[in-house]
Amino acid sequence: MPTYSFEGKQPVIAQSTYVAPEAVIIGNVTLGEKCYVGPGAILRGDWGKIKIDDRTIIEELVFVHARPDDVTRIGTRVTLGHGSMVHNATIDEGAVIGMRAVVSDFSTVGAYTIIGEMSLVKRGQSIPPHKIAVGVPAAVIKDVEDDRLLLHRNAKNRYVNLAKKCNNGAIERMDSSGRSGDPIPATYPIGVIRTPFKEAAGTPIQGPLSKDAKGTVVLDAPYQKGLDDLDGFSHVTLIYALHRIQAFKLKVKPYLDSTERGIFATRSPCRPNPIGITTVRLSGIDGCHLEVNGVDMLDETPLFDIKPAVPDFDWYPKDAVRCGWFEPHLKCIREGKTVPVADDRFHQRPLIGK
Repeated sequence: MPTYSFEGKQPVIAQSTYVAPEAVIIGNVTLGEKCYVGPGAILRGDWGKIKIDDRTIIEELVFVHARPDDVTRIGTRVTLGHGSMVHNATIDEGAVIGMRAVVSDFSTVGAYTIIGEMSLVKRGQSIPPHKIAVGVPAAVIKDVEDDRLLLHRNAKNRYVNLAKKCNNGAIERMDSSGRSGDPIPATYPIGVIRTPFKEAAGTPIQGPLSKDAKGTVVLDAPYQKGLDDLDGFSHVTLIYALHRIQAFKLKVKPYLDSTERGIFATRSPCRPNPIGITTVRLSGIDGCHLEVNGVDMLDETPLFDIKPAVPDFDWYPKDAVRCGWFEPHLKCIREGKTVPVADDRFHQRPLIGK
């Protein structure tokens, strides 16, 4: 799932909640336990705050937003139907917002109330509890009867169960031939890497050659527990997006060479899948922040993964490794004859596949 911080405010999502990979959650958003967020839903907590309580169902293509310095509140066991919109409003426990319905600014929907499909709860309007309201603007037509209330409770329970199943692997991506799994697994940032390097030119070409440049890994809050036990390691490997690369080339002139080389015989960033890997020294962990040394990536680089570095698994003795065309350049680096920093050639727009 794409989650984004906004001005330092990060989404807080309960571990038991399921969020579809195609949903987007931004900024000051809190999602309680056992919620379901369907594909295409957008929860934007950039200007204001969005607070969503336990067991709430947010179906496909729902949009939720809040005004500056205000709050959108959505209670426990609420259902936001397919394509509905909630903007700076309050929806109380057990309410149902029908498909493509709109709940507008400063309005209130009472507990266990049902707003009919494509209805409009207009600005400042208040719909009492246990009512059915339809139309534009929405008008109360009758009370919610016990049999309908039971029906909706059962539907909510099914979605809570669906969230649990999805979190346990019941939903699985298929490729074009119908096989399970994705040949290119869906990836999304889990944080950002902050470094002193704003532009490609002058950035070290590899971590060990960065003169111990300092950086900070800022992990998104929902992943903080994944850092448990990492403080016993001196080095970690960061896997990240080369986010300034706009297209790939199969033949490139590497930074320290004047001859075109096949991209897979280089460590150049202009790759079919622009993914970078750097092992850095871990100097401290404070909550979701990792202080590291030896960075060679640009500031605000999206982070994909963190792995502990284990020399027996990750490194080979120097005398056991051949480095091909790079051998003479490596000798110059070791002797201090070459300054191993990047220029901006790979951040210019190349032709795909050329």
